[in-house]
Amino acid sequence: MPHIRVIGEIGGSSSRWAILQDDRPAVFLPPKGVVLPGYNPLAGDAALFLHALRTHFEAECPLALEAEEVFAYGAGCGAPERKALMHQALSGLWGAASIVVESDLLAAARGLQTGEAALVLILGTGMNAGFWDAGHLFQPMPSLGWVLGDEGSGADIGKALLQDAFHHRMPEELRLALFGQEGPKAPEVLQRIHGSAFPSRELASYTGLLKEHVGEAYVHDLLRSRFHALVEVLELHFTAEQRASVLATGSVAWGFREVLAECLLDRGMSLKAVQRDPLPGLVHHHRRKAD
Repeated sequence: MPHIRVIGEIGGSSSRWAILQDDRPAVFLPPKGVVLPGYNPLAGDAALFLHALRTHFEAECPLALEAEEVFAYGAGCGAPERKALMHQALSGLWGAASIVVESDLLAAARGLQTGEAALVLILGTGMNAGFWDAGHLFQPMPSLGWVLGDEGSGADIGKALLQDAFHHRMPEELRLALFGQEGPKAPEVLQRIHGSAFPSRELASYTGLLKEHVGEAYVHDLLRSRFHALVEVLELHFTAEQRASVLATGSVAWGFREVLAECLLDRGMSLKAVQRDPLPGLVHHHRRKAD
């Protein structure tokens, strides 16, 4: 019988998975263009999460449901009680498997590892950071989520963008390009956000609109303002030595890496590496451990 391992990178709004079967090439799910929901043990819907996973795995890779080992890296899983909630949720799908739950920040550190001590930064729908050194992760910064924190994240930038649109603090030509002649309409936007199971993802979806307009002065200034807010928070929790080199992952870090590097450099920080997601690096990490 083949030995099957599953690695999950689970964000609050989406998740990606790798299925390892002995020495065969890893299977990555979901395919491009498909989004599988994520799960945050603080506020997520475990039933919705598990139903979507089961349905997708049954259609795309039934062997995943027969995994003997599951390594899950989840948003909001830095504390023991949250790890336990994630473990409980995943047991609903892999009741007989060995399940190990770690934080998304450890996933970033292992997936991005270059052999040097560095500040590891997650910048996607949300934000998190820690100092990685010789296999140890130092996390002095509280994870406050999209309501109280997540500076520089997709949800944070999307919120600032919507505020500027509603208050007419952006060029009219850009507002029309982003939202059309009729938009944005406050009742519809508020319903989308507050009525969503993933409000941070709804906010972050507006940040995606900026990718085609990053050359616009307003967009550049907006990104800089939110990335500088991020750096100010990092400076409160990490020493100058700890934040000198930065490894970053996430859709915002990847999509706006030039502006991010510029803002980090303003404060004496160097962006050494950036990846869209750490999953391929995690596959390499776990295969190396198994050898």
